[in-house]
Amino acid sequence: MRAISRPAAAIIPDAAPSSGDSLLEQILDQIGEAVIVKDLDAVVTYWNHEAAALYGFTAQEAVGRSLRELHAADLSDADYERVTQRIRAGQPTSTSTERRTKTGETVRVHIRTTPLLDRRGELVGEITVARNITALHLTEEALRAAQATLEARLAANRDANRKLRQEIQARRKADELSRRKNEALAESVRQLESLRTANDALSRMAELLQACTERAEAYTMVREAGLYLFPQSAGSLHIYRESRDLLEHVTAWGRDGSPERHLSPGDCWALRIGKAHYVPANGTIRCRHEPGAGLSYACIPVQGQGQVLGLLHVELPVGAEAMRPAREAEQRLRAMSDRVGPALANLRLRDALREMALRDSLTGLYNRRYLEDGLEREMRRADRNGKPVSVIMIDVDHFKRFNDLYGHDAGDRVLTTIAGAVSANIRPSDIACRYGGEELAVVLGEAGLECAQQRAELIRDAVRATSLSHLGQALPPVTASFGVASYPAHGSSAAELLKAADRALYRAKQEGRNRVCVALTGLA
Repeated sequence: MRAISRPAAAIIPDAAPSSGDSLLEQILDQIGEAVIVKDLDAVVTYWNHEAAALYGFTAQEAVGRSLRELHAADLSDADYERVTQRIRAGQPTSTSTERRTKTGETVRVHIRTTPLLDRRGELVGEITVARNITALHLTEEALRAAQATLEARLAANRDANRKLRQEIQARRKADELSRRKNEALAESVRQLESLRTANDALSRMAELLQACTERAEAYTMVREAGLYLFPQSAGSLHIYRESRDLLEHVTAWGRDGSPERHLSPGDCWALRIGKAHYVPANGTIRCRHEPGAGLSYACIPVQGQGQVLGLLHVELPVGAEAMRPAREAEQRLRAMSDRVGPALANLRLRDALREMALRDSLTGLYNRRYLEDGLEREMRRADRNGKPVSVIMIDVDHFKRFNDLYGHDAGDRVLTTIAGAVSANIRPSDIACRYGGEELAVVLGEAGLECAQQRAELIRDAVRATSLSHLGQALPPVTASFGVASYPAHGSSAAELLKAADRALYRAKQEGRNRVCVALTGLA
């Protein structure tokens, strides 16, 4: 036998049986759990009263017999071999399993085994303590089955309620549809007459528009037509700039003040989805250029020659249920936009003046002019919304030395790669541009200083992780330095904000490059 030292092992004395042993047996018989002692060959050497009650074998029948001949008869050869190996290894266990009684009944038992050591610490067998948990197991199974049945019934009830609600909703929609059809039929004659009058006015407007030689004349015609077609409603017309980054207000009618001078395409749902967008007074899906609650309106894209040219905006009643204006008003809106679009497209073809290109030909980023316009726009929006605007200035480290060593083509490769890293790590609404030479800039709308600093760190990591090659030659790693400033903390104008970011960039260069520095407050 081999010696095993385990704190949880039981130790038996070497001496002959005594009155103490008899007392111990009485205690084990009254302990309330089956206690079985086995030798290293899994042969039973002790079998208490509870073991006999649990498995049906008396102590006389059990002692001297192996587990395989008793309650472990159902175990396979492999499983029984694992049991004997475990006993001989002195491994304690705790598990729940099924065992067969003498009568063939299956019982669920919880078994704990402990290695048995003699006084010299040598392994001589194993003690098993077993407890009948059949009733507990059956109760748990019954509870689980009952819970599953209850959940199934609840699911069935929910499904029935959902179907009932759907049927009720479908009936209500059918009733409402029938009512609207009846009302539309009653209104058809009046609407047709009104449309005939409106078409006459629109036809005259179209003739005048075709004869216009300047855009200002055309915009006046549109204003007059709006006053005639929608005398009780305010309206306005916005037209895309040549750069298509903004829409400019060109004319309006029926309102005291002028609409916002510039409008971003992302500010209007109609321009985003490419079709009419109607908003009732209590509607929640409102355009950014018309955020005020309690006002219903319609936005119609103006199209000509297969392109969206502008936006027609009219404040008129929109039904909360139908989510569209009255049929007559909608027809007038569409007829007006259908005539204005082609006329404006013809005027654009005659217009020889084009705004300068907005993108840098090398990097594909916006140019400096666009940045300045975009920054002014974002600052005005920040004033309206009470949200910050941030600027990141970026400069490629040791760019001149890079050009001198590897040539200008390689330098261009570096700039385009860094421009790609910048574009990949900013939002679609952010503005990235080539500010000049190897210097780039990013405008982050509605972003505070901390957010801009985190974005700059992301771009810095992306630049540093970039692997470059040119003409089959691997180029050395490229890094960049960053300066971050935020409006209104670091400047009240676009020029001041850019200057603050540029100072922070210069500080990043002085402190060792390849880092992000934030603009300091309180500097003139």
